Amino acid sequence: MRTLYGMHYSGWTEKARWALDHHRVDYRYREHMPLIGELALRWRTPKGTHPSVPMFVDEDVATTTGSFAIARRAETLGQGSALFPDSAMASIQRWEALSDQVLGIARSSVVSRLSHHPRAQAESLPSFIPGFLRGVSAPTARLGARFIARKHKAMADPEAAIRQTAIPALEHLRAELRGRPYLEDGFTYADVTACMMLQFTRPVDDAWMPLGPGTREIWHHEAVAAEFPDLLAWRDDLYAKHRRPQARALSSGSGGAASRVG
Repeated sequence: MRTLYGMHYSGWTEKARWALDHHRVDYRYREHMPLIGELALRWRTPKGTHPSVPMFVDEDVATTTGSFAIARRAETLGQGSALFPDSAMASIQRWEALSDQVLGIARSSVVSRLSHHPRAQAESLPSFIPGFLRGVSAPTARLGARFIARKHKAMADPEAAIRQTAIPALEHLRAELRGRPYLEDGFTYADVTACMMLQFTRPVDDAWMPLGPGTREIWHHEAVAAEFPDLLAWRDDLYAKHRRPQARALSSGSGGAASRVG
């Protein structure tokens, strides 16, 4: 059985899931827990590859890592309209590079905010930890946040990076769209990867990406969201038209969650 390992709130994981679901690929999803799941992740990662999620494991072929590579793999495995038409490849690669840059800034911002948000810390704990222990287990969540920060070399001042890089990227997206529904002639991976830059301004609705209230709060950057209501409306319209709802019951933590998709 094909398995996708990821982190449900991660823009990178969401890009991979969107492509797999768009092409109706049958797979199982498993939540990766930072720090706790690191040894298992390293064991699954091919030699010479940085251990990270999303990671797509297929028993018959080599493991695929990274949202872009997984999305390309989905196109070869599944069916439906192409997300990577030849005519759009230059645009797709350009938006993928910019999206990855903004997502890196968003990750640094969220990790920083998590360190000071007890409710989000409790929600980030594995689902097997009972509710009455979540308060006293907060140091474990903070340790996990520090581990992510070290592993991915989180920025010391993500707010400065948001002003200098993320906001100009969103302004560029607005200029490229010019009110159109898609960046290219139709829906492509360029739209998927570009719209993910908006996740840190205001997360997409729970129907597509269920988040606990604390987690949603640390992903919501009100000042930036207020500058781009048109782009948020564009992103929400893309989801409504092209993304199958992922809503499922939320426990007090999503760690260890597994679901069958396809």
